Amino acid sequence: MIMTIIIDGTVADITLENEKTLGDALLGIEKWVDESGFCLSRISVDGADTEARGMEALFARNIDDIKTLDIVTRPFAAFYGEALFELIETLNLWNEEAGKRELIEAEYKKSPSYSFLSKHDKELLRLLCGGTLNGGFSGEDMEKTLATARARSLEAENPVAAFLGLENKLNEESAKLLDLPLDLQTGNDKRAARTVEDFSNATQNMLRLMPSLQYAMLKKADVFADSILFDEFKSALKEFAEAYENKDMVLSGDLAEYELAPRVKEIYAALKKKLPMQEFNQELNYV
Repeated sequence: MIMTIIIDGTVADITLENEKTLGDALLGIEKWVDESGFCLSRISVDGADTEARGMEALFARNIDDIKTLDIVTRPFAAFYGEALFELIETLNLWNEEAGKRELIEAEYKKSPSYSFLSKHDKELLRLLCGGTLNGGFSGEDMEKTLATARARSLEAENPVAAFLGLENKLNEESAKLLDLPLDLQTGNDKRAARTVEDFSNATQNMLRLMPSLQYAMLKKADVFADSILFDEFKSALKEFAEAYENKDMVLSGDLAEYELAPRVKEIYAALKKKLPMQEFNQELNYV
């Protein structure tokens, strides 16, 4: 018996090869769904919805014993927005209930929001927990965490608008990067460090939006995926980081001017071509 896989109401053209259990099959399906800008929302096996307490036994089931696997997905941005909303609510409660902070923190770390952000936004949780995912909530970083979560929540509401709004900032920081060789050669270390930090932040903002943007780009025939552009940029970025750390001023300057600045603009332009150019005002269903 061959298991029929249905995704969002449509029979999926997916051929299972070496998968033996439902867990094996779902691992590959989840990876494919994630790369398309979606997340698994609900799973039904032979007409019965799965329950959290029985997932381990369900995943161990042999796929030969299953007739139908029915999967419902939702856009990554919807899940991300919900996770951020729950985090913001938790942090507000943590600030208001000083006597219950340990309990609030413990309960949050068992929540779907914490699980999702632990996988998809480690940077935000490290900020909240004083630099480590295993640490406790850091009161010193609470306001910064709240501000960051609120800003990212707005991005999740309309990721395309957030992306299009980055263009001027990326152009500005890329232009500053062209002055890095001179700053390094003349000993203007503070300005050089600020330039590198600002460029890094702008680039990270662009890359962080990628999972949410894939949903909008599905309307295009040639979805922009991880390609040679990203591979070359990652390679140049790694080489630059090593050169900058080793105080190799000549190599750092050359990489900044001839590799990083033009490549990040090239990636942005390639992504932009895949997005709707009209005002993007689609409502995401958070229900």
